[in-house]
Amino acid sequence: MIKKYPLNRVEYFSLFRDMIETLPQGREDAPAISWFTRRGEEHGVSLGRLRDDVRDLQAFLVKNGLAGKHIAILGENCYEWLLVYFAATYCGAVAVCVDVEQSDDTICQMLNMADVSALFFASSLDDICLPFAGEDKKAYHLSGTGNVPSVLDLIEEGRRIRNESPEEIKTTVTPDMTASIVFTSGTTSYSKPVMLSQEAILTNASDALANVAIGSVAFTSLPFYHTYGLTCSVLSMLIGKAHLYINGNLKTVMRDIQLAEPHTMLTVPLMLETIYTKMWLSAEELGKAKKLKLLLKIKKFLFSLGIKHPGNTLKALRQKCFGKIELIICGGAHMNSEIMETFGYMGVTVVQGYGITECAPLVSVNRNKANKYGSVGLVSANCEVKIEDGEIFVRGKNVMKGYYKFPELTDEAMHGEWFATGDIGYLDKDGFLYITGRKKNLIVFKNGKKLSPEKLEEKIKEIPLVGDVVVYGAVSGVSTDDVQVAASIYPNKEESAGMTQYDILESLQNAINTINRELPLYQQIQMVSIREHEFSKTALQKIKRHLV
Repeated sequence: MIKKYPLNRVEYFSLFRDMIETLPQGREDAPAISWFTRRGEEHGVSLGRLRDDVRDLQAFLVKNGLAGKHIAILGENCYEWLLVYFAATYCGAVAVCVDVEQSDDTICQMLNMADVSALFFASSLDDICLPFAGEDKKAYHLSGTGNVPSVLDLIEEGRRIRNESPEEIKTTVTPDMTASIVFTSGTTSYSKPVMLSQEAILTNASDALANVAIGSVAFTSLPFYHTYGLTCSVLSMLIGKAHLYINGNLKTVMRDIQLAEPHTMLTVPLMLETIYTKMWLSAEELGKAKKLKLLLKIKKFLFSLGIKHPGNTLKALRQKCFGKIELIICGGAHMNSEIMETFGYMGVTVVQGYGITECAPLVSVNRNKANKYGSVGLVSANCEVKIEDGEIFVRGKNVMKGYYKFPELTDEAMHGEWFATGDIGYLDKDGFLYITGRKKNLIVFKNGKKLSPEKLEEKIKEIPLVGDVVVYGAVSGVSTDDVQVAASIYPNKEESAGMTQYDILESLQNAINTINRELPLYQQIQMVSIREHEFSKTALQKIKRHLV
């Protein structure tokens, strides 16, 4: 049984303006946000500089009639992206967070859907944003020089406005006002525009800290246009007084982790799976795989006795894989328990959480000293969960105001104060939440039995030859409910190197036959296909199942 302990003490805010003004008090020169250039040069700003930049930029927004308007932000992670977000929410505008990994048509569709009045964008998106802005919408670059004014230009202008006419830039902002429109991650055929209030986002950010104690230095490469990347990895870290290192270039993530030397990292399972795979491949190449397996087996036994020091060998391995990281907060998809256990023996605690865009996003998370592998943790302080017919429902301050301009979709998702997540799961006797599947992904057989494909996907992913997999119900008869379980597999590149398609299929079929022997007949995988190309994925590396 997991022993519960009191929540961490944390400061709560209901307005972004209050957060921006309060955090620097007594800590003006404390580092707030830092980043590395492509050459590895470090840049950063203090809490005082962050506050002043936000004050100046919001003054420009107000003076130019953008308070209360919808302001789109398009670009990779950078300091300027955050400045626009903070300035918009500070003065009561609505920050429209756009996923730049989408197609050009989808991006324009999102901008239209959200009724934006101004766009702040990376110069690389000129071809999309400038024509869309036309003459009736304001267009600004996040950074750089050229014909389009950049954020730094606007800050300078805003500083002048703030000094010359401070009375003209005052605005009224309330906790229930919409702070952001964020689009759902897009694992379905379309993304929905979620309205989140100032209080919902900020309460959720502090709730995360109440459960998880963070270190003094944190690192994230999660996209800011997603609620996990913004609420949990930016706002929580700033409120928790951590020095946050940000990354917007996946090519330099591992380098930046080593340079930043963080205690805490926020990420998705794919990154940890990649590190885990590379660790074992390296061990095999050096002929040390057997020795490592034995060492981990010994550590598992010692951990069961309460002896939890990783030892010099595993500490050295941790340094090579993670630098100085001791805590990893992981979300966005299911995390393999074996990987979490292995990293734990190395001295890296991995806590898994669960969130959904409509809940700002955090619903539950494991704690530093109350961590059940396989679960997604304990429900957040200002949040309630109930299970109805296997589906998870959520109520609390963090729940969305609705889908912008889609009242029918809002009515479908909201059951009074309760939001229907569409996720299938359960709560155990200790209050830990478990996710077992997605309601819309359920495979329904004509005998009335149902199967969550995620369960089988987890088993198949344990096969070394598998890179990614989607399990689905393939119609095998006349009626739509006459289905067989099928698996579409993208092979692991390293493991399948040098193998023919026939060799890969034969090896996979043998491994799946072994899995099938442990399953009831109706759950057995009847069809296996190999993909030549990777699955299309969302920003949080979830497979877009509707495209399979």
